[in-house]
Amino acid sequence: MAVFETYRRGAARKARSFALMILLGVVVWGSYSLFEYGNTRLDRLFGIEDPVFGRAVISGGGALTEWITPSLFIALGVFVVGLGVIRWYLNTPRFADLLIATESELRKVRWAANAEVKRATSVTLYYVFWFAAIIFVMDLTFSLVVGTLQQQHWKTVGFGRVVTMVLRLDPPPGQENVGKKPAKTPGQ
Repeated sequence: MAVFETYRRGAARKARSFALMILLGVVVWGSYSLFEYGNTRLDRLFGIEDPVFGRAVISGGGALTEWITPSLFIALGVFVVGLGVIRWYLNTPRFADLLIATESELRKVRWAANAEVKRATSVTLYYVFWFAAIIFVMDLTFSLVVGTLQQQHWKTVGFGRVVTMVLRLDPPPGQENVGKKPAKTPGQ
């Protein structure tokens, strides 16, 4: 972190390190995505018929060198520029002072006791579980009603699908269409 600090060096070390890790994660993710998906998507983005960004720079090297493409160098360039932007941004007085003030305020906070945190967490998880169960039942009910209105077999939607999966009521392979209503043809 010391490499990235020039403004008020040593102040708010934890907050600045946390901000660095988050911003560094974004830059690494963006560079990797550009490298991974840039091989094919950059060519399509610029309308190039013959792949340029996905072509291997070193030919004849086989699997060891096929990943060295122009998009690798673009991704490395984005990573290096991203490091410079992170260093500049973390040392702007406005942002650095914000992190310093944030860390000093967090030191003043009186945190709850461990028992209180455990109690509040258990209450929260209890209600989250029951809300999830209620929403699950509502989803199954509505999908059963909508599926029935769309003339789908009850075994394929909502509660019927859950029952057929749990009780293994699915038909044997090759007999999937047995018992289904035949589709009406326009002449009938």
